[in-house]
Amino acid sequence: MASEASSKGSWVILSSLFMALILTILPLPEGVPMEMGYLRPDWLALVIVYWTLALPDRVGLLTAFFVGLLADVISGSLLGLHAMGLVMVASFALAAYQRIRMLAVWQQATIVFLILTLLQIVSVLITVQLSGRAFSWLTFLIPLVSALVWPWIFLGLRALRRRFIN
Repeated sequence: MASEASSKGSWVILSSLFMALILTILPLPEGVPMEMGYLRPDWLALVIVYWTLALPDRVGLLTAFFVGLLADVISGSLLGLHAMGLVMVASFALAAYQRIRMLAVWQQATIVFLILTLLQIVSVLITVQLSGRAFSWLTFLIPLVSALVWPWIFLGLRALRRRFIN
């Protein structure tokens, strides 16, 4: 009976992670300036944060690690960069999930912004150090856009969770 309860709705979690992965690797349309890529939210991090806050007993560090590794392989980025970042995001969310869940959605968006800004700083430092690529301040638009999208991610995934999992 316990395994039935823990596997109930797993397809919703996996589907949302799959959709976030698709949205993450989806290229920009032709003719769109590359700078517009900085206005894309960090879909994977947002979905990992949501599921870690909502179901910390089912989605946590291992899920974040394997989804991050899959993102690294599919996107062709530095192996382990997404995995490390998503584990970092999940660990922050897990450390304070009981407090964060009690906050209003706009307050949660502020926390998400802070967590993703820290993630962006670490990612930029690693990428610049290892690849020698120039860094752009525009990368810090990603956490801002992600925080602005958070309320819709939260409300949409919560509706799915309430309908199919709880």
